[in-house]
Amino acid sequence: MEKEKQLEKYKHLYKHSKTWDVLSLFVKLSHILFYKNIIVEGKENVPKEGPLIFAPNHQNALMDPLAVLFNINRQIVFLARSDVFKNKLVAKFLIFLKILPVFRIRDGKENLANNDLTFDIATRVLESKQNVGIFPEARHTYKRRLLNLKKGIPRLAFMAEEKHDFNLGIRIVPVGIYYRHYNRMRSILHVRYGKPIYLKDFKEDYIESPQKAMLSLKDAMDVSLRPLMIDIRSIELYDTYESIRRLYVKNLIRKFKLGKISQINKFKADKITIQALELYEKDYPEKMPEIKAKVEEYEALKTKYKLSDQSVEKPFLSLFRIIINTFILLISIPGFVYGLVNNAIAYFVPKVLVLKIKDKQFHSSIKFGWAIFIIPIIYAIQIGVVAIFLHKFWMILAYALSLPVFGLLARVIAEWLVILIEDYRLLQLRNLKPSDYKKIKELHKNLILELDLIVTHWNRKPE
Repeated sequence: MEKEKQLEKYKHLYKHSKTWDVLSLFVKLSHILFYKNIIVEGKENVPKEGPLIFAPNHQNALMDPLAVLFNINRQIVFLARSDVFKNKLVAKFLIFLKILPVFRIRDGKENLANNDLTFDIATRVLESKQNVGIFPEARHTYKRRLLNLKKGIPRLAFMAEEKHDFNLGIRIVPVGIYYRHYNRMRSILHVRYGKPIYLKDFKEDYIESPQKAMLSLKDAMDVSLRPLMIDIRSIELYDTYESIRRLYVKNLIRKFKLGKISQINKFKADKITIQALELYEKDYPEKMPEIKAKVEEYEALKTKYKLSDQSVEKPFLSLFRIIINTFILLISIPGFVYGLVNNAIAYFVPKVLVLKIKDKQFHSSIKFGWAIFIIPIIYAIQIGVVAIFLHKFWMILAYALSLPVFGLLARVIAEWLVILIEDYRLLQLRNLKPSDYKKIKELHKNLILELDLIVTHWNRKPE
């Protein structure tokens, strides 16, 4: 009876909520504006009706459930680590977003029993033909690698199906999430939904041995998730793979004629590069240290002169183009300064706040939370102050609308400015230190040629 009373408190999770749809619009809009670009693939793989368990890789704390929630037409009850629920206001907001706590041993043995309620709620959600989301790795990582999968999804899925003699119809939807820069605003988010895994296919295994069935399901999820994400398995050469992936991506797109330089094609190119390197490393392990040394020398020069792959790979450094771009940026200075001044508190305070957070996977979450809760208050105060001096309604309204518009414009101009500064640095390097300029260009060229040979002979077409 007591258990039913507890479950009844969460009855809003067991059905599609129109209130959630309406109230989440602001959060969803903020999520869209938070990223420079959001690319979604594989929506056709997601069954139109529940019960579904979404199983994404975990790279970016609270931004990962939002990436799944706001890019598919579903309301999903997500299970997330309990320590983010410590603040009561944050906890209420997360529960509103249909996110529930899961307790781990590090949260204290006395709290582990609370997981029974969370899993009971999740089971009731599935029984109501609604959707649940669980991160199968049960922890996040800053590296682009799939960690060992835990037993959370198999435990919930089989527990729910066993109660209904495997007639509930649960399907598990693997989801690959990619961030170009997981801890920054104005990054690129790429979400890929894979083909569903039908739990009924594991019924016979479960009847024979529940433990065997759980292992089989974990293996099936592992196999389904890896093609949907950037998965660098090499531990010792992880940084080498990551550097190569970035510096080679555009060249590979052109070499294999994948099409335009888009995020979807960049993902395909990255998969080709990583798979080819893995096969090459397996066949010629003694040669990989040579490639690693070249990559490290190249990265050291990039760091020393504060350059990016984008600047180094430019075949011709045009002084005329630099001058034109400088002129365009100079024209945009008034808009940049206006946007910067009026958004200084909104933009720079969270940058200071995250410096105290060692786990960089939470940086985007904190910045996003700041954008949701604090920036509207800051804007309201600024508008109130300005309204004292501007007595006409249309002028106050124009100022209010200009805050987010020019704030975003200032960020875009800042991105252009970074690229222009790198061009100036490269020009300066070419004129003042021609030997280092020649070295970094040769290293880049030689790495590209070497990678062309590796990818040509050890290539597998990506899915």
